[in-house]
Amino acid sequence: MQIARLAKRLSQHRRKVAAPGNRRRHTTGTSRGRAAASPRSEPVREGSTGLRKARQDDPPPPGRGWARRGLKLGLRLGIAGTLAWALLVGVREGYAYATTSPRFEVRGLLYEPTPHVSDTRLRELMALPPGTNILSLDLDAIAARIADEPWVARASVVRVLPDSLEVSVQEHEPRAVLLLAGRLLLLDDSGVPFKTLESGERGRLPVLTGFDDVVTQGGPETWRQPVTRGLALLEAYQAKRRPRLSEIHIGSTGELTLYTAEMGSQLRLGRGEHEPALARYDALRAALGEEAEKLAVVHLDGSRAPGRPDRIVASFFPAKQAPTLVAEAQARAEQRAADAVARAEQQAQAKASKKKKSKLDKSKGVNAKGSLPKYD
Repeated sequence: MQIARLAKRLSQHRRKVAAPGNRRRHTTGTSRGRAAASPRSEPVREGSTGLRKARQDDPPPPGRGWARRGLKLGLRLGIAGTLAWALLVGVREGYAYATTSPRFEVRGLLYEPTPHVSDTRLRELMALPPGTNILSLDLDAIAARIADEPWVARASVVRVLPDSLEVSVQEHEPRAVLLLAGRLLLLDDSGVPFKTLESGERGRLPVLTGFDDVVTQGGPETWRQPVTRGLALLEAYQAKRRPRLSEIHIGSTGELTLYTAEMGSQLRLGRGEHEPALARYDALRAALGEEAEKLAVVHLDGSRAPGRPDRIVASFFPAKQAPTLVAEAQARAEQRAADAVARAEQQAQAKASKKKKSKLDKSKGVNAKGSLPKYD
C-alpha cells in the first residue's frame, strides 16, 4: 500500500515538473531518496521531454523581434519613397508637356469692346507674342497692363481652356472736369482724377474751379476734400430737374458758387449746407415761373430769422441786354475751356515729341519688335 501511494505521488510530481514554465525542479528529501531507488531512465526522459516543450513554448528573444520590425519598416519606407519620386517625376513631365505643347497655344480672345478700349487696343495692351502658351501666362500681370490704360478702372483675365482668354474691362465713369493748376482732368465718381482732358471728351460735364497753384502746394490732401464736396453738390443738384451747370466754383474759404450753362446765371450758395440753399432756389423758380430764366445773380446763402419767412436776394438780366450778356458769358466760358484744352494739347505734343525722339535714339542699332499676334 505504501509503495503504491509513493509511486502515485512520484508520478504527480513528475507531471508538475513537466508542465510549461516550470524550469526548476523542486523536490523534498523523502521524494529525492525514493527517486534514487526507482529506475533512472524514465524520470530522465520525462524530464528532458518537459524541458524541450517548455523551450518550444517560450517567446523568441527580444533582439530577433526588433530586427524583424526594422526590416518591415525599412521596406515600407522604401516603397513610399519610390512612389513619391515616381509621382514627382510624372507631375514634372506633365507640366513640361502642358506648358510647351502647341495644343495650349493662345488662339482665341473673348472680349466685348468698350467705348474707349477697342479690340485692337486691347491686343496692344496685352502684348502677347505668337505661340504663347496659355498655361504659362501670368494673368494678374496681363490684367495690370490693361488697367494701365487711363480709361480702364478694373480689368480681369480668365483662361478658357484649351486655347482662349476671356477679358472683361470696366471703364471709369466721368462725373466732372477738374481745373487743377492750369490742367483739365477728368474726375470719376470717387473724386479721383484718372485722365487728362483731351479734345472732344468734355461733352456736357461741368468744370470744378478754384484750385490754383497756391492751393495745390499742399498736395492732394489740400484739394481732395473740396473736390469731394463739389461732387456731392453736383449729385444733389442733378437729383431734380434744374438748369444744366457749366461750372462749380469752390472759393478759398469754402464758399460755393454755381454757373448755369444756358443763361450763365450765378447761384451763390455760401459756405453752409447746400440742401437748404437748393430748396430756396426751387421755391424761387416755382414762384417766378418763366421769369426764372432771366435770373442773373441769386443769393441763396441768407439765414432765416426766427418768425420770418426766407428772403432771397436776386437780380435779373435787363430785357434788352439779356441775349448780349448770355452770349458774353458763353463766350468767356468757351474761351476758358479752349485755352485750357490748348495748353493740355501743347503739353501732350511736347511729351509725344520727347518720347518719339527717345525711341529714335534707342532704335539705332536695335532690331524692332515683332508684330502682335492676331487671334482667330
